[in-house]
Amino acid sequence: MPRTRALAGENEKLDIEKIVRAIHTRSQAGLKIMTAFTQRFATNIYDARARKGGNRSTHYDFEILVGATAEIAEWRNVEHKGGRDCRPIGPEETPWAAGVQFHNGGCEKYSIGSQYARVWYDTHISSGTLKTTWDLAAPIPSYEEWFEKDAKRQGDPKTAFGAELKKKVRARFGPRSSLLGDRAIVNEAFTPTPADLELLKEEALPILNDVLRQKHYWLTIHGDIDGEFHCAWYPPFLLDTIDSISVRKDLDIWFDFQCSVPFKLLLRWGKGAGFSNVRIDAR
Repeated sequence: MPRTRALAGENEKLDIEKIVRAIHTRSQAGLKIMTAFTQRFATNIYDARARKGGNRSTHYDFEILVGATAEIAEWRNVEHKGGRDCRPIGPEETPWAAGVQFHNGGCEKYSIGSQYARVWYDTHISSGTLKTTWDLAAPIPSYEEWFEKDAKRQGDPKTAFGAELKKKVRARFGPRSSLLGDRAIVNEAFTPTPADLELLKEEALPILNDVLRQKHYWLTIHGDIDGEFHCAWYPPFLLDTIDSISVRKDLDIWFDFQCSVPFKLLLRWGKGAGFSNVRIDAR
């Protein structure tokens, strides 16, 4: 399967299946991963299995059976982060320092997410701009209906307005097209205040630490599990007090957090810009 951004989710799923199978069957690749774990933590891996369930409340990738002996081993959660380049992993590298995503968050989890959604709604929807531009027959929904059925929805838009909009845009420009060009005016108008950023600090810490507590170990693999690769294991971590946040406006909106483990929140569209799924992901 090609290693494209559009297929990243499917490729990640296949990579995890290969890792679990390698450990479970104790293949050459599996033994390499297991040995690296023992060298790092002075304890053993005895087996691996797919995670239980697949919903968005499950914040890890697979499970390993860990213990000093098989008799006292317990199942623990693993977060996997991989790269296709087969290069050594430096002693100072960590999976989270590379900016990899460790939490998929809906916009409703943070006040600033609904704030951005409101700016989009006022600029493009309640103003009538999109309705006129795309000659939409559907009535303009209220903000509350649009936020509930489109903005915070993980899948396709459910308002008649949003569904018609997406259908017409993609009929004209193709099956993967969206309203990318309409983000710039919204991003410019989106101006969070210091009080907004302070609230974001207060909201982010418990949300992200709750997610991080589910990740008992982190595994980084550079290369191909079916061929040559380098691997490294890491212990769990939590975020402490957040010192500051800065905002960067690019095609999407970035919030850079400064604390003991610097990280970022990315405010973006996840199901086609302007259609549905405004989200805030942690990296």
